Amino acid sequence: MPGIQQLLYRIGNKPGTVRPNSAIQWEAGMLALGLFLLHQLIEWGIAVVYHHSVLDICHWDCLRYVALAEQGYPAAVTTSDHMENWAFFPLFPLLIRAGVALTASPAPLVAVLLGKLLFLGSIYAFILFARKYSNTLPALYPALIVTLSPYAVYGNSGYTEPLFLLLTSVFFLLLKDRRFLACGLVGMLLSASRAPGILATLPYALVALQSLRTANWEQRKEIVLGGLLIPLGLGLFMFHLYHRMGDALAFLHVQKAWGRNFGNPLTVIAAGIRQGTIHLDWALMSLTAVVAALLLIAMQDAALGVFSLVSLLIPLSSGLQSMPRYIWWQAPLLLLLAQAMKWRAARLALIPLFAAGMVYMYIAWMMGKSWTT
Repeated sequence: MPGIQQLLYRIGNKPGTVRPNSAIQWEAGMLALGLFLLHQLIEWGIAVVYHHSVLDICHWDCLRYVALAEQGYPAAVTTSDHMENWAFFPLFPLLIRAGVALTASPAPLVAVLLGKLLFLGSIYAFILFARKYSNTLPALYPALIVTLSPYAVYGNSGYTEPLFLLLTSVFFLLLKDRRFLACGLVGMLLSASRAPGILATLPYALVALQSLRTANWEQRKEIVLGGLLIPLGLGLFMFHLYHRMGDALAFLHVQKAWGRNFGNPLTVIAAGIRQGTIHLDWALMSLTAVVAALLLIAMQDAALGVFSLVSLLIPLSSGLQSMPRYIWWQAPLLLLLAQAMKWRAARLALIPLFAAGMVYMYIAWMMGKSWTT
């Protein structure tokens, strides 16, 4: 994994920029691998108790990614409820298809194994990201935040969350070092991975505008080119949808069929609080995340905070159920949790709480509880 980081830092490298210390890379790699293997052992133990297979947990959205990998996007409505797969972005299905072609293995198995590989990569990348933005932070803390997350189940079940965390961490690493061309290339992948990926243009613009003031002509061309690359992933997806079924914005228009009607995020939170039960949990979780994003803007890093805030408010405006996936796999918000672990009291509270939540989520997932999706 250190080799991957070195390769990324060669792209768009500028003279005089210090590369990551190899000792930091090695520590991050060993921590990521060790905690990833521990996580797999915990998952395996839960699966044994509940008579489940750790390689047979491709359910719900995972099956939709598999369908996209095998059949592509439908050219017309094929289901009575109109809940077509146009809502799902193409990068992860393309990786599944490539994995199937390379291994000749069943697509559901490839989706789960690929998700696990990306989960490992996301732990490593997030450690480096956290150390870059908080250089006094022990590497163990960000590693624990990702591997013990109550919603870490998505890292082992063929979902796109670990891919998003991996790409987001690398994007912000490159942005911090002003490697605009490489940043644009990673941003292009981000915008093809999930809907919030296109929002990488916001932190990029904030940092780019600061750099343009002192940049020479060659540097300005690189900054502009990097910015133009970010929406290319989404643009290619839209072009494919238009060519396939005549609607470049099908990924937005299909949201109604999925029961998502956009409204006021604060109204959504208030409704969740009134509704109670699991909706209350999602509402309080979302409210806390929004406050955390505002704190990021005010106290730490405007680029990180703006990305987090908008990445929260847009999905929140359409409902609460998917919000944990937008909160617990978002690098800037996880960074705040990692920083909180500098305090002993926070570690004593968070580590057992997170571990218990993670085990509970795995049990619920293996029991087929629909609210885990």
